[in-house]
Amino acid sequence: MKTEIEKSGDKRLVVLPPDLLAKLGWNVGDILSAEISENGIKFTRAQTAHDCTMEIAKDVMDEYRETFEALAKS
Repeated sequence: MKTEIEKSGDKRLVVLPPDLLAKLGWNVGDILSAEISENGIKFTRAQTAHDCTMEIAKDVMDEYRETFEALAKS
C-alpha cells in the first residue's frame, strides 16, 4: 500500500485508506503515538475517541457530583 503526504495549511497529513483503518480498528478521533525506528516510523493507537469522551464525562461527573446527587434525590 502506498500513500502520499498532503499539505493542509501549515500541517502535513498522511492519509490512510478506510480499508486499512478498518483492519486496524482505528477511527476518526483516535489518538496515535508515533515512534521513529530504524525502519521508519511506527504508529500505535494510544487512546480511542471513546476513551477521550469517557475521560471528559468522568471529569464533569466529578466536578458536578453534588448537583447530580441532588437531582437524583428529587
